[in-house]
Amino acid sequence: LYENFPFFCFICRSVVKRIHLKILNCLVILFFAYPAIATQPSCVNIGFELGNFTNWTGYTWIYNTRYIPYITPKLAGILPGRQTIMSDTTAYDIKTGGKLRKVPSGYKYSARLGDAIVGALFESLSYTFKVDTTNAMLIWKFAVVLQDPLGNHLKDEEPRFGVELRDEKGNSIPGCANYDVRLSDAKITGFNKNSNDTLPIYWRDWTTVGANLVPYMGQTVTIEFMAGDCSREGHYGYAYFVAGVQPMTINVKYCTSDSIATLSAPEGFNKFIWKNNKGVNLGTERIIKVEKPVEGEIFYCSMTSATGCIVDLEAKVIKYEEPKVDYTSSMIDCVSNKGKFINLSTASEGTMTYKWDFGDGNTSNEENPTYTFRTSGMHQVSLEVFNSAHFCSSKMSKSVESFSPPLVGLTYDSVYCKGDPTLLKAYGAHHYLWSNGSDNPVYSVLNPGVKIWLLGYSSTGCVSDTIFHTVYETPDWNLNIDGKTLYCFGQSTELKASGAVAYKWNTDETTNSIIVKSPGTYKVNGTNEHNCQKSSSISIIEDPLPLVNFIISDTTVDTRHNRLSCSIPEQLGVTYYWDMGDGSYKSGASINHTYSVSYSIPEYTIKLTATNANGCIQSASKSVDVVLFVSNVFTPNGDGVNDKFMVGVDLKVFDRNGALIYKGTDGWDGRFNGKLAESDTYFYLINYTERNKPPLVRKGFVTLIK
Repeated sequence: LYENFPFFCFICRSVVKRIHLKILNCLVILFFAYPAIATQPSCVNIGFELGNFTNWTGYTWIYNTRYIPYITPKLAGILPGRQTIMSDTTAYDIKTGGKLRKVPSGYKYSARLGDAIVGALFESLSYTFKVDTTNAMLIWKFAVVLQDPLGNHLKDEEPRFGVELRDEKGNSIPGCANYDVRLSDAKITGFNKNSNDTLPIYWRDWTTVGANLVPYMGQTVTIEFMAGDCSREGHYGYAYFVAGVQPMTINVKYCTSDSIATLSAPEGFNKFIWKNNKGVNLGTERIIKVEKPVEGEIFYCSMTSATGCIVDLEAKVIKYEEPKVDYTSSMIDCVSNKGKFINLSTASEGTMTYKWDFGDGNTSNEENPTYTFRTSGMHQVSLEVFNSAHFCSSKMSKSVESFSPPLVGLTYDSVYCKGDPTLLKAYGAHHYLWSNGSDNPVYSVLNPGVKIWLLGYSSTGCVSDTIFHTVYETPDWNLNIDGKTLYCFGQSTELKASGAVAYKWNTDETTNSIIVKSPGTYKVNGTNEHNCQKSSSISIIEDPLPLVNFIISDTTVDTRHNRLSCSIPEQLGVTYYWDMGDGSYKSGASINHTYSVSYSIPEYTIKLTATNANGCIQSASKSVDVVLFVSNVFTPNGDGVNDKFMVGVDLKVFDRNGALIYKGTDGWDGRFNGKLAESDTYFYLINYTERNKPPLVRKGFVTLIK
């Protein structure tokens, strides 16, 4: 079925590969027999303001040249996906790299012809109307997206977009307003390029075009928009557009109270040249302002559209009087709250349009509207009158009273704070009577449990029902501050307030918790959910750190003098912990320690950590240098005392004849070649280092005693 009936294929979005010409020729008659959608003479929905295709005529068809060329008859009707209303004003077209808006700025809707699905598909939308003075200026905006076949197509086979104006006989109206663009044209006519898609995309941003239809006044004209894929099925073309109409005139606003005349050319053109009757250029914007023009002076504007259409208009400047605005209102009904407003405004010429504002967000454009107020009381009702002939306007406001008993009432807090009065405020009436005899709209209540009643009156004698109300006092509540009240010097403490919904500290912070780094009194004001307030405070103490400046008996040790004492004046409640730097630890205010001195360690670091009763900690360190001590006698007799000479240093030992008998760092045990040397005097050379000093050398002699 799909092979032989290609015009059904485009409905299901498939691509036709072959066609049976005999069957196609027979069915052409069938499609031409379909009735066309009737056109509407009105310009209603020409800009898709109804959000649909009312008054628009749609067609879809296929034009295929891939194998055996064929074209199907145009099928009348709106086909979803082929003719689509765009309603998301924030959406952008993905094929343009997200740069083209689907709906132009200032519009709610646009129409899309076609889509990014290929298949030699063509579609159109047309609108027909009768030209008169109100719509002689036809404006449309369009945007186009075309996929590039990369030069593999004849120009007639490329994706395309077109706009055509036709007269009531169906003939094309000659002129620059007609527009037909194919892909190869798009490469040289102001299109943008997106190379990030499967194939390059050429697209044109929203372009405004205007057409002067004054020569066709009283006749019926049609504007048709068309988009199509390439006729070889593989590349797409689609477009967006909106349309509108307006009078083909220059609008002049020059009122009695104005010193400047404002001249506005029609929209739909992108170039404007203004001149006065002396030929002097006045500007190139669509709207210009002329200061103190001479009444009756004529101004000229030459306008050029995006497609090159040129239209020349002229306008005479005349100063008009603003309309005299006034109105009256009937007495508002006491039950329905409804009233009638009568316009009394007058104008010296032209017709008037109206804008009523009832002071509650609602408006009306009727001349004599009837309005039901949603609230009772006094309303500022304004009327602004516009003269359509010259755009002058006047505005006035009056106070209008409405009254409906059910709409009289009072506002109040359901509870109020202890010790503070609450206010009851009446609304919806001209004047009031409270149970205490007061006629003030505001009633101040201090005592809880009081039952109060209220009556409301209008200025015309309408009376509301009696309104009763009982006031209750808010229950007591607590505002608390939690946190450590004492912190160690140089540190901080966190204070947290609770019980309220909002907080303000005397530090200007408004969070429920703050970090405190200074001693003193801290105060917080809290506000609960009923807007009641309380305050609370807390005193913070800073605890000084314990003293750690200890005394050490000596600043050096060696293998002979290796005992030290450390002490510090003892403070009440303070514990002391000593790290002696050699892996041993002690406690107390005074300690003694003996080091097993090794010359491979240049120093020992003694660290004292003091902790007071509140856990405040302070530490101090001092260094003890290891210095070299060389004995002048040693006795390698195996008794465990002075059996080796200078363990842990780079040592060389020589006999009296200068012969080297020992070299190393393990210390000389008095032996040479495996035998204990003779008791004698020997010479040594020591290379060593001390903390913060360059390498040192010590020379001398030592006596070996067996």
